[in-house]
Amino acid sequence: MNNNMGLLIMIPTYNEVENVPLIVSKIRSTGLETEILFVDDNSPDGTGKILDQFVRDDNRIHVLHRAGKLGIGSAHIEGIKWACEHGFRTLVTMDADHTHDPEDIPDFLRLSRQDTVVVGSRFINPDSLDGWVLMRKLLTHFGHLMTRNILGLPYDATGAFRAYPLNRTILGIIEMVENRGYAFFYESLSRLHANGIPIAEVPIKLPPRTYGHSKMRFADIANSGLSLISLGMRLKFSLRKMIYATPCPNSPEAEKDAARDHWDAYWSRENYEGKRLYDLIAGLYRRFLFRPALNHFLKRYFVDGSRLLHAGCGSGEVDVDAAKIFHVDALDFSPVALNEYARRHPIRRNLILGNIFEIPSEKAAYDGIFNLGVMEHFTEKEIPSILDEFNRVIKPGGRLVLFWPPSWGLTVNAFKMIHFVLSRLFGNDRQLHPSEHTYITSRNQTEQWLAGSGFELVEFYFGVRDFFSHQVIVAEKRKEQI
Repeated sequence: MNNNMGLLIMIPTYNEVENVPLIVSKIRSTGLETEILFVDDNSPDGTGKILDQFVRDDNRIHVLHRAGKLGIGSAHIEGIKWACEHGFRTLVTMDADHTHDPEDIPDFLRLSRQDTVVVGSRFINPDSLDGWVLMRKLLTHFGHLMTRNILGLPYDATGAFRAYPLNRTILGIIEMVENRGYAFFYESLSRLHANGIPIAEVPIKLPPRTYGHSKMRFADIANSGLSLISLGMRLKFSLRKMIYATPCPNSPEAEKDAARDHWDAYWSRENYEGKRLYDLIAGLYRRFLFRPALNHFLKRYFVDGSRLLHAGCGSGEVDVDAAKIFHVDALDFSPVALNEYARRHPIRRNLILGNIFEIPSEKAAYDGIFNLGVMEHFTEKEIPSILDEFNRVIKPGGRLVLFWPPSWGLTVNAFKMIHFVLSRLFGNDRQLHPSEHTYITSRNQTEQWLAGSGFELVEFYFGVRDFFSHQVIVAEKRKEQI
């Protein structure tokens, strides 16, 4: 391998013994510094033997031999994985039957940036399909019409001529693709599009088939149609499952942290008694009460584009709207919570694994900090330390917006009653939510905590906006502080 692990061209093969020498020659004639990977599905015509000879003669050519005809989509997935494992930065995929012209590859590379997927389009130039038989044209245009209307893809979604930037996110999204046949092409592009990956197009012209024959059968067309409808339904009704969450790294110290384990179990919904009931109630509150209330206060006290820290972001249900208006960094010490947050925020997100006692950020980095349902989980002795750390990372004049349950809050007392009934009448001591230690008890108490950490109380709201659930505390960092 001698192109500094930059560009790799991947070509799946099945019965392409006559085409392989010519496609290699065409690629070499472009002058591109590239290596070539063939993925062969045990072609009975001897394609594998020809490829092995190329590998022996040229160390820039590689071949993956597979046991049988496992599907065009699975060949592309294996090729992308292989390219990532071997350190290549860009992968171009194309067919072996000369319908894709290697002379177009430089156009793909010019558009390909660090995070942009480039696809060859047969629908930009009117003469792209000149010479094609009528039935093949009709099927191609019908497929394009379906992917546009059912999947919402404005691109040529069924072609194999593409350029992928190779990184962990692209690989993770491709590994989520379920289709191993021809439907791989539109499913992979649909998942990339749903995850906010930039996609660009290059106009290409496909000649009439002169080498080999099409390997797509009627059964492949029927299966692709059914998969298209199924994928459209998932995009409409379960989009979250299409979102790739970048795995959040953990540390050996974190693995030993009992509190972190407790919250990981809570957010993963595993081994946490009462979580299903609490999830149902809390989900409704977060979406229909807390999210609009949070939007109101953030818009009132911050200008659009402000840099904010969501300190204790959890699963990210409440700041979905806010993240579209402000630059929000999401901090949590649970990797599971951050992964859930990432699923809800596929585009606008900056995930930070850490705790609010030692925020991994420079001094005076944020215009403001907000959280909802976080502060009550700490003891009174811990509150001053948290507020001191908030003060460190907020700019002078920056603000806090804290949704903090008071002892008189409706939800606090409702859950106290539920726990009492479960315990006394049914002998069930299950905890419906993580332990809460500190509630707001008075305005004076709040002002003392804030003043001790260099903040002044601006607003102290309790009311109908969140159905009497939180005391909303807005405080400002004194501007004279350095």
